[in-house]
Amino acid sequence: SPSRRSVLPIVFLVTMVPAALRSLTRSSPPNLLRVGSNENIFVESQDHTGGPLNVKIMVKNHPTQSKELASKSVVLDQANNFQAMTQLVIPEGDHFVDDPKQKQYVVLQAQFPDRLLEKVVLVSFQSGYIFIQTDKTIYTTASTVYYRIMTPENITIFREIINPDKGVKSGHFILPAIVSFGTWHVVTRFQSTPQITFSSDFEIKEYVLPSFEVSLTVGKAFFYIDDKDLTVDITARYLYGKEVTGTGYVVFGRVEIREGKGVACLKKEHITQTFENIHNLVKHSIFVSVSVLTEGGVQWSGQGVLCGWDVGQHHGVHL
Repeated sequence: SPSRRSVLPIVFLVTMVPAALRSLTRSSPPNLLRVGSNENIFVESQDHTGGPLNVKIMVKNHPTQSKELASKSVVLDQANNFQAMTQLVIPEGDHFVDDPKQKQYVVLQAQFPDRLLEKVVLVSFQSGYIFIQTDKTIYTTASTVYYRIMTPENITIFREIINPDKGVKSGHFILPAIVSFGTWHVVTRFQSTPQITFSSDFEIKEYVLPSFEVSLTVGKAFFYIDDKDLTVDITARYLYGKEVTGTGYVVFGRVEIREGKGVACLKKEHITQTFENIHNLVKHSIFVSVSVLTEGGVQWSGQGVLCGWDVGQHHGVHL
């Protein structure tokens, strides 16, 4: 996980022997300490059977050791098995050269009651890693880009100075109406290491209204003069296969389109309101004009010709 701290232990192995013999000591410090980050420091005394040991851990500037940059004191005793873990933070400051490409060091010391252990350790100004997310991978003009930055807690990032709450910083950026199309980047860097960047990409494309087609079908071939109504099934589907949701406006009413389906019903009384003698319509054709408006405001207008005309055994209008 990017928010977990790397445990860089400093292991001091001290073997205590009778005073008549020479004491043997051994130290194994880390190879790198990060400036501005909590570093875990582990100290222990092996085979010690005496009383508690007061140990002071110090970080000093290199090479003069004239300034103590950080320090912590721990007590090793039987209760903790003569082992202790503590944390140190090496602060930023003028004790370091403002040149990220130059290797810089500190002196790490552990002062035991009877001896001093020390080691020259390389320091790093990169506090960790930054991960960036955007809510989408493709945007259109005049839309809003929402992004999220994830980094270890209490690390200063971005051009504005922020301290992420629980390691997360959220924000947004409104794309202008006139903008360059192509790949855009959200770029972040730690203030202490501006030469190291972390980025996430997204794409901006020109907005093109989605195309869809509308088809009309009926369940029977004729509308007989004795029929009470005529039902027309409306199917609206985008060219890439997804069903359209919206509203269909038919010459004889307004119908709802849900998941690409809608039903328009022409009742016989609608016809007789205009044509009192419906028998005069025999051998004529019925045309249905439909406009479909999607929920997103895209409109399709067209005329569906259901069929030609003919006369069957029963008098009727051929669909």
